[in-house]
Amino acid sequence: MPWQSALNNLDYFYLMFTQTDVYELLQNYTKKQVTPLFEHFKSITEDWSRVPSSHTDQYNQVNAIRFACSTGVKECQNLTTGWYRQWMDQPNHNPIHPNLRSTVYCSAIATGGAEEWDFGWQMLPENATIAIEADKLMSSLACAKDHVLLKRYLEYTLDASMIRKQDATSIIVDIAGNPDGQTLAWDFVRKNWAHMFTEYGVGSFNFASLISGTTKTFSTESELEQLLQFKSDNSAIGFGSGTAALEQAIEKTKANIKWVSENQREITDWLVAESA
Repeated sequence: MPWQSALNNLDYFYLMFTQTDVYELLQNYTKKQVTPLFEHFKSITEDWSRVPSSHTDQYNQVNAIRFACSTGVKECQNLTTGWYRQWMDQPNHNPIHPNLRSTVYCSAIATGGAEEWDFGWQMLPENATIAIEADKLMSSLACAKDHVLLKRYLEYTLDASMIRKQDATSIIVDIAGNPDGQTLAWDFVRKNWAHMFTEYGVGSFNFASLISGTTKTFSTESELEQLLQFKSDNSAIGFGSGTAALEQAIEKTKANIKWVSENQREITDWLVAESA
C-alpha cells in the first residue's frame, strides 16, 4: 500500500515536470528508491521463475518492474526485453505471465525499436478475440520512443481499416501519456481536429477524453496560449462533448502554471539534496 500510494502521488509531479530539467532528477530519485524493491522481487520469485504468493505482492511486483524499467534500471530492461524476445521467437507461445504483460510489453517496446513494435502490431489480430489482451497490446504500442513509430500509430487512428473507431481516442491519449509522444499527440489533435470532428463521426471519438488526455501535462504559458489558440481556431467547427473539457483544460493549465511557479524551486532543491 505505501508503494502504491507513493507512486500515485508522484504521478502529478511527473505530469508537471516531464518537459523540464526536473524530470531527470525525478527519474534518478525514483530509480534509487525502486531498485531495492526490484531486487526484492527478484529474490522472492527466485530470479523471476515464479509468481509471488500473496495478492499484494503480485500487485507490487508490477509496480517494481514498471518503475524500475521506466526509470532506466538496466537489469529490468534486459529482463522485459528477454521475455518479449522469447515471445517473438515463438509467437504461438506467450511466456509472459498475464499479470505482467502490460508492463513487459510497454517496457520492451519502449526499449526496443521497429522490430519489437511491428511484432506487437502483428499480434493484435491474433489477440483480438480476447479483448483484454488486445487492449494491453494496443496501449503498449503507444510506449515506443521512436517518433516515426508514434506518428505512424497516430495516423492509423484515422484509418478505420487499421484501428477501430472506438479505439482511436484511447490510443491517442495513451501516446499523449508517453513523454516521447505528448507533443506529437497534441499536435496531431490540433492538426486533425476538423477532420475528426466533422468527417470521422461524432459518435466515434470521445472528444472530452481526447482534450483532457492530450493536455493534462500542460503547465506553461506557451501551452496555455496553444490551448486558447486551439479554442479560437476551431470555434466555428465546435467541440461537441469536449466543450466543457476544453474549458476545464484551460483552467487546469492556469492552476498548473501557478503550482509549478510556486513549487518547482523547492522540489528541485529537495531532489538535488536527495541525490547528493
